[in-house]
Amino acid sequence: MIQLFIDWLVNIITVLGYPGVFLAVFIESFFAPIPSEIILPFSGFVASMGEMNIYVVIIIATIAAFLGSLPFYMIGRWGEKFFKDFLDKYGKYLFIEDSDVQWTFKLFEKYGNGLVFFGRLIPIVRTLISFPAGVSKMPFLKFSIYTLIGSLIWNTILSYTGFLLGDHWENVGAWVSKYENVILFVVIFLILLYIGRGIFKRVGKWK
Repeated sequence: MIQLFIDWLVNIITVLGYPGVFLAVFIESFFAPIPSEIILPFSGFVASMGEMNIYVVIIIATIAAFLGSLPFYMIGRWGEKFFKDFLDKYGKYLFIEDSDVQWTFKLFEKYGNGLVFFGRLIPIVRTLISFPAGVSKMPFLKFSIYTLIGSLIWNTILSYTGFLLGDHWENVGAWVSKYENVILFVVIFLILLYIGRGIFKRVGKWK
């Protein structure tokens, strides 16, 4: 059934163009089974055929990803009890695993707000990171900036790669899956670098 839904979204992009990209990315932002590794490269592929402008595709995808992240952020902002009740009632319909949620919360506790930015590059975390950001009452402006920039980077990489590969756009998903652990390692390294930079600045102020 999930594959049929993915195929439908891909067809929507083909038929509707930009509105299809927006709809597909918006849904992908909070519905974990929909992989951006398919939606975005395919959008880039369609752009390579002259049907859309690749830069407009990236901008629309980034706006859609941001708006799609807001429902989970707002649910978190309404309190931990509301968030848990929501997951108990509706989590299964969104294919949200409790273990994935706990893992994301642990990462957020360990790496802080910076994970909202870097987490956009990590499968699963990309979908669920809005929950802990909301529960922790992360300022909306900071959440928005981190989400927009992180999404822009991810969308640019996948969409433009699909644009360059053309008919071979499906290879992007295979590459991302193959090097997923490498991506995770690099992202965690960057988070640690980000935290270390912040600590270094504070220590410098205290001197």
